[in-house]
Amino acid sequence: MKFTKKIAFASASLALTMATPAALLTQNAAFAKTTTVKQATKVKVTKKTTPFYHKDGSKFTKKKPYVYGSWKSTVAYKNTSYNVVKTVTIKGAKYYYIGNDAYLKTSDVKVTATKTVKSSSTSSAKKASTSSSKTTSKKTSSTSSSSKSSSKKTSSTSSSSTSKKTSSKKTVTQIQVTKKSTPFYHKDGSKFTKKSPYVYQGWKSTVAYKGTKYKVSKTITIKGSKYYYIGNSAYLKASAVKVIASK
Repeated sequence: MKFTKKIAFASASLALTMATPAALLTQNAAFAKTTTVKQATKVKVTKKTTPFYHKDGSKFTKKKPYVYGSWKSTVAYKNTSYNVVKTVTIKGAKYYYIGNDAYLKTSDVKVTATKTVKSSSTSSAKKASTSSSKTTSKKTSSTSSSSKSSSKKTSSTSSSSTSKKTSSKKTVTQIQVTKKSTPFYHKDGSKFTKKSPYVYQGWKSTVAYKGTKYKVSKTITIKGSKYYYIGNSAYLKASAVKVIASK
């Protein structure tokens, strides 16, 4: 009877040893998987008019219209092109964010330009590693529990100091031109020209004028200088404007 138990135990140990390489191969294969997807970078309105939407899915109104520079409207017009910052889903529907807090519904436009990006998926790897991590976590739980008490002291101190630094940072959301006129810039730091001016809804110019307000999508550094991205491939230099809203 004792001999039979030993054989059974040895067989079980051998089965576990043989299964380990296969599990590792499964995890490695899952980590290696990458997918190539296309993201919209430019769209054109296909309907006669289409509403501008807020991030909550509500439409811009006449009392509070979409404002870009001195141009105000609640709708975008047919054949108008917009640069796409990102694609989002609002209440189950797909939208394109065009900057300045405005979104267009994908069903009202057509994609005219895209870019290819690579994305990796680790979801299957998590599933495969869960079963193996359960067995090892039991062994390490006793060790990690003792380290948790000591780490709490250091983590609470570091988190409080870092939170003070991060909490003071604010994101600029709106600016106003302070100079008589200031150039529109490309993302490489070059200025818009008369041959290729900045165009928005039929309005063309190489410069923005004093007192004009612009919504800011992001703040970047170009060749050592700070710029604000105002959408539609245009940037304004931070030294030529003042911040009037931030979050």
